[in-house]
Order: sequence, then C-alpha cells, then structure tokens
Amino acid sequence: MNIVYISGSPRKRSNTDYLLNFILNHTEGEFIKLTDYVVEPCSSCWACRENGSCVIDDDMKTLVIPKILNADAIVIGTPVYFNNVTAQLKSFIDRTWSIRGKLKDKIGAAVVVGRRYGAEGAITALNSFFLKHDMIVANRGISGIAFEPGEIRDDLESMEAAKRLGARILDLCRTLKVDGQFVRGD
Repeated sequence: MNIVYISGSPRKRSNTDYLLNFILNHTEGEFIKLTDYVVEPCSSCWACRENGSCVIDDDMKTLVIPKILNADAIVIGTPVYFNNVTAQLKSFIDRTWSIRGKLKDKIGAAVVVGRRYGAEGAITALNSFFLKHDMIVANRGISGIAFEPGEIRDDLESMEAAKRLGARILDLCRTLKVDGQFVRGD
C-alpha cells in the first residue's frame, strides 16, 4: 500500500509534522512538506476542464500530483489558522481541481493541531476536500492541542488518536484489497 502524508504547516519541525510522522512510523509511507515544493495558487483559468491537467508548470503539477494519484491513502495535516487550514494547504486543495474524479475511492484522513479552538473548521475543510473527490474518509479526523515546538508530545489523547488513525488506515487498506490489488470505483 502507498500512503502519502502531506503537511500544510509552514513551520520547520512543526507539531503537525511531528503528528504526521508519528502516524507514518506506524504505517510507513512518504512525507511531503508543501513548503519544500513550489505550489502556486489556482488561477481559475479553467484550462484543466479542456485539457485534463493544470497548465501551471510547478512542483504541484510535476511532483506532488503524481504522488497523490499513485497513493492508496492520503493523510493531510495542518495547523489551525483562523479556524481553517493554512494558505499553503489551501493552494494545494484548490489545485487538485485539475484532477477531479481521479482520487475516487482513495482513503483520506485529516490531522489538525491548534490551541483549543478552531480545529473543527479545519477538520471540516479537510473532510470536505476528501468528500468532494469521492474519497473514503478514514474517521472524523484527529485534533491535537499544541503551540510551542514539540508540545504535541504532551497531548497524550491526540497521540493515542494518531495510533488509532494509523491502525484504521491500515485496516481500510487491507479491506479494500482484493487479490493484492486495490478495488477502485469507476
């Protein structure tokens, strides 16, 4: 199984990165930090409606999109910014318009980290992204409470929820496999 972990956090060694990597260590997979890539915002040119791919030639098109198209599961993490996802992650989300219909039946999971408020808005944005792409949502999403670097390790409830999310993703991957191949809708 191929699991991709995407961090929308602009901070180096962020609590979001820590939580995503914690889950990754239980499932294996690939970690993508969006700030390490050039991801331009969508220009709403609608050219992708005509030619089936985005015309913006950046890392999103050439590196990130191929990885998520090849993934069986996509775990997306973000810190909470104004009760929502970061600008970096929003650009990623908007740019996937060019691949609508191609993420169907992949597993999606939401991970957010905040300071006691706003997590529900960010989780809703991520789960809406998954549902818009007809993905299978692994669970309601997990929410960690942290602000200072490394503080997430003290949130034992979110660390336990992260373990359960990793186990859930693996269970879904096994369930969706038939004869060694993932079953996908048309």
